Amino acid sequence: MTDRDPTRLEKINARFEKVDWTDLNSICTTLPAYKQELIKLSSEGAKNVSKKVEIEMFNLWTPYKDKQLYKQTELILEPRKRHALFGHNGCGKSTLFRAMASGALFDQGFPKHISVLHMQEIETSPDNGTLMETVINSHELLYCLRKCKAKLSELIEKEPKEEYKANMEWVDSELTLLRSDEAEAKVSKMLKPLGFDEKAQQKNVNELSGGLRMRVALVCAFFQQPDLLLLDEPTNHLDFPSVLWLENRLRGYPGSFLLVTHDRQLLENVCNSVMLIEEKEINYYKMDFKAFEKRKALDDKKKYEERERFISRNRNPDPSTPTGRRVAMYKRWIKDYTARQVAIGDMFTFPDPSPLPGVDPETPADEVSLIDMKDVTFGYPGTDVKIFKKPTNCTITAGTRMGIMGPNGAGKSTFLKLLTGRLQPSTGSVTVAEGFKLAYFGQHSAEELDLEMTPFEWMCFKYPEEKQQGKLKHHLKKAGMEGEMSETRMKGFSGGQKARVIFAQLTYVCPHLLIMDEPTNFLDLESVDSLIAACNKYSGAMLLVTHSRHMLHSCGNIYLSITPGKFQFFESIKDCERATYSFIKDVEEGGKVKINKVQGGSGEQVEEEEEEEFTMEAIMKRRQKHKEMLEAKAKAAIEEKQAKLDEKKAKVVVKAQKDDWAVGDECLAFWHEDRKFYKAKVRQVSKKGAVKVCCTFLQYGNSVVLDPAQLLVIGATPTKEIRQSAYYLHLEAVKAKKAAQVAKKEKLKQERMKKRRQRR
Repeated sequence: MTDRDPTRLEKINARFEKVDWTDLNSICTTLPAYKQELIKLSSEGAKNVSKKVEIEMFNLWTPYKDKQLYKQTELILEPRKRHALFGHNGCGKSTLFRAMASGALFDQGFPKHISVLHMQEIETSPDNGTLMETVINSHELLYCLRKCKAKLSELIEKEPKEEYKANMEWVDSELTLLRSDEAEAKVSKMLKPLGFDEKAQQKNVNELSGGLRMRVALVCAFFQQPDLLLLDEPTNHLDFPSVLWLENRLRGYPGSFLLVTHDRQLLENVCNSVMLIEEKEINYYKMDFKAFEKRKALDDKKKYEERERFISRNRNPDPSTPTGRRVAMYKRWIKDYTARQVAIGDMFTFPDPSPLPGVDPETPADEVSLIDMKDVTFGYPGTDVKIFKKPTNCTITAGTRMGIMGPNGAGKSTFLKLLTGRLQPSTGSVTVAEGFKLAYFGQHSAEELDLEMTPFEWMCFKYPEEKQQGKLKHHLKKAGMEGEMSETRMKGFSGGQKARVIFAQLTYVCPHLLIMDEPTNFLDLESVDSLIAACNKYSGAMLLVTHSRHMLHSCGNIYLSITPGKFQFFESIKDCERATYSFIKDVEEGGKVKINKVQGGSGEQVEEEEEEEFTMEAIMKRRQKHKEMLEAKAKAAIEEKQAKLDEKKAKVVVKAQKDDWAVGDECLAFWHEDRKFYKAKVRQVSKKGAVKVCCTFLQYGNSVVLDPAQLLVIGATPTKEIRQSAYYLHLEAVKAKKAAQVAKKEKLKQERMKKRRQRR
């Protein structure tokens, strides 16, 4: 006897101890509860049993009953619907998942005949065998039926009773429906794109890291295919190909699922319905996630205005009355809504980097080299694995915004370590610019924080040489840590709040290159949007490793795909996705991709000729060629426009009657307001560039600067054509004056920015 609780498989096996194998009803007691309920309904004559969940008065409390999360709301889940579950942190999403999966809602009317699975990371357990065994055994119905078949086969061999044979036929028919004979091949095909080759599939699950066990849990979920699948942040710990694999699986999922994730692209691509948790109620939106966000923004704005009007009508109500309580509730909602809107815009802030020493601040960013990797190969000492077998080239400039993607273990981290000098190449060189500063945010950076400190104390600890500590507090404020937040112990902070502290620490000394490795893990959707906005405002170089395609698309301008055997650059994320889909297909079908040594380590490059079109140099050449083509096109368009203007001017402008005006000459000068000519006297003639004549009107005494074509000799008669010509020249002069003012302002602005950079 042991003191530990029985494991899942031990509980299932206990159901087989008192089975009468001649009685089919007794055999059915070994099956999962939902299957027993389906068999019972079938025996009662029920046909086409609905798998819809519909609870009209749904209530749910926290496990300790200290807070009500859902109050008299509807819980409706239609079959074969793909729901996104959306709500702020702490609203009860995970509690709802646990309640549905555990059967705690049966007393409120949740159907017992529906199979429900809450996908969670696999814990270390004596149940766990190899990856293949663990996934196969996770399917409770398949496990029980196979166990029944094995027992019945054993009994038939000893004593071939008719009851045993009849029961065996029923078990075989159920196994055929589950395609039991194809199970192992199906599981193997699902495991391979997630980085588990045939050798890795024989490893014990208990030996894997938490992130890898999460991948195995995903395979378990899609292998079982429950009627209702509950997914809570399934993309955490996944790499880019794994996210694409997950999306493909969800697109073709035959049942219903509820999805909670911060991956906007995944929500937009797979969900056709949104369930919003707000004010202890569930609101339903039968639309995709993109349309829901637009509707939600409009609804929130309308609600804000209505509640503002209600508060203004009831300024000083008695707090004990229903109106007073309603006003207090509305004020809390408005305060939270306003704080949320402010946080979205100012959650993350990155300052501009200072100029590199010896580099002219006016030099285009794409021409300022920060890191130059030349003909680099690399293999870890003492192993035969070559991560970069072929000479690899890459140049990081001050204008680089590179998204890096690929399967875990293919060499992304190795590539970053080579760039940052934490690893030395086997051959080749990595050259770094003088005075270059780097900031690195890793997915485990928050673990470095001392949670007993406040953000301000942490900044003082990291920058002890800073005498003006007010600057540290001001920088924290710019990172969204203002007021009491900067003086609060970090042990109660959320993932997003910890990330803000790390970003504040990294960007206090302005980096020229910001490297972010999976920064979206543990951030909610609004925090991710705020991080994207901050990245787009940041003027320095950036390398971004993330599984979030929305972030890659929003922040990158070139994409590097690192897969076993290939090191390719792409100009768009769509091209990169296509290459990754090809990689997944090759791995699933056992094609030419070599993935041994990928899982749990680094992938080895195979000898394949790198295609010229996918090198960084080729992309830069194409972009330069495209840029030159656009510049030539723009120049030709300007010249064509100028030619048309000159042609129009030639048709409209009447030739000047006299070009050699002298000071003291009398003339008829044009006045633009009434488009008439009046007597005037020449005061000054400028011959710098185009000839301009300054005249003073004799009758009124005011002066004007005109073109010679806007002057007539005394006695001449101004015709309609002459007046039109003079007015056209006036309009052209006004346009030229405005353009000169704009150019002057821009020049002054550039000079101010140059002086500011020099002061830094």
